[in-house]
Amino acid sequence: MSDSDQNKKGMDITEVFNIKVIKRGIIVFISISLISLIGIFLYTNTGKTLEAWSQIKVNYLLLGLVFIFTDLYIGGLRNHIFIKEFVPGISQVVSIKANLANIFMGAVTPSQSGGGPAQWYIFYRNGVSLADNISASFFNWISTLVFFPLTGALAIYILKDKIPDGFVYTLTQFGFSVFTTLLIVILIGLFSPQLLGKIIFFIGGLMSNLSSKWGDKLKSLGEKAVVSMTDYQKKYIGLLKTKPQLMIYSFLLTVALYFNKYALAYIFALAFGLSVDFWAIVAVMAVLYLLLYFAPSPGGSGIAEISLVALMGQFISDDYTGSITLLHRSFLIFIPALLGAWVVLKQLSKE
Repeated sequence: MSDSDQNKKGMDITEVFNIKVIKRGIIVFISISLISLIGIFLYTNTGKTLEAWSQIKVNYLLLGLVFIFTDLYIGGLRNHIFIKEFVPGISQVVSIKANLANIFMGAVTPSQSGGGPAQWYIFYRNGVSLADNISASFFNWISTLVFFPLTGALAIYILKDKIPDGFVYTLTQFGFSVFTTLLIVILIGLFSPQLLGKIIFFIGGLMSNLSSKWGDKLKSLGEKAVVSMTDYQKKYIGLLKTKPQLMIYSFLLTVALYFNKYALAYIFALAFGLSVDFWAIVAVMAVLYLLLYFAPSPGGSGIAEISLVALMGQFISDDYTGSITLLHRSFLIFIPALLGAWVVLKQLSKE
């Protein structure tokens, strides 16, 4: 779809913020999260959980609030560095609100599918075209696709001698392979859109032998991919020529964003007075986020809690894994999602 076609189409608030979908998503998200957390506490409870909470160091919890602010600020800034190129003078507050809307809708939709459109809509209502919205997200996505395979490889290296190889490799290789494949596909599309179209068209031809319907769909997708990737190629290369530092800045902000998320788990371990290996905890969180990025449940609910307990259980006593999981999910998902709900409801009330 060309820029002009996207601008003409615009965005409909009832499609982006469907009340029925939001209500259903909230119920599913809360239900799965509650069931998972209750199950975890019942499974890991050794009679010392309440004692651990009674001895928690409040100053580390207050420090955790700083991590929330940092997460939301960097998340907004990562978009803002590109958005302000398209709409000079746009407030950074808009970017933070768009990020909050992304977090909320990502938490209440399967595979976080509603997060992107929610973010785009907030920007759209503040003068950013749909085409520019998608371009900004695409540029940041490239940084993400580079970041995750790198951290996945580092996580394997750090954890290989600390927990059984099979446990690490089974969890990590899946996410690692998905991100590496996506990165290769995107790079092919970015630097040779015609080649990407031919590859998809070739796969469509093979699929036609099994299903003509799916074969035709893939061929059509190949044609559209060429048009879209050609548009992005022009914008991306144009941006690299005029402001190459933006792509470096985007990657550094991506590193800072996720490192902040990873390090927060270590802060909560300290809150309970635990002595743990900082880099081991960071590596565990890197593996977790590899898994969560494409998790099918709303906001990764259920999968996040269970995976976090299973991974951290290799380093931390069962007395604390459930509590740290609860705090980490609360500070990085539950609280930001509540703030995002406020942004979304305020936008709905306006329209």
